[in-house]
Amino acid sequence: MYPGDARTAWSSAALTDSRVTQFWDEQRVAGKTLLTQLPSVLDRRAPNTMPPVDEALWDAFFLYAPEAQWRDAIPAPVTWGYPIMQTRDHLASSIDGLVKR
Repeated sequence: MYPGDARTAWSSAALTDSRVTQFWDEQRVAGKTLLTQLPSVLDRRAPNTMPPVDEALWDAFFLYAPEAQWRDAIPAPVTWGYPIMQTRDHLASSIDGLVKR
């Protein structure tokens, strides 16, 4: 979601793992939906998380427990952070914590 963001600018070779499915959300539905969820999960945000400043959330991570079920409502994440480069250390330690459970 930065200026000039376009599907044609994204290389499909960037994510080659067979478990990865790539989607392009032209209308930013996912980012807008996640942004509306933030007030209910503020207590789960990573240290150094900044307040989002756009109409949709992007450059963020949401980490969910293995048992999380995506149904009608988005489940609460274990943790989340924005922007990724500023919160990536917390993401890495949180993943380690889930893996070691």
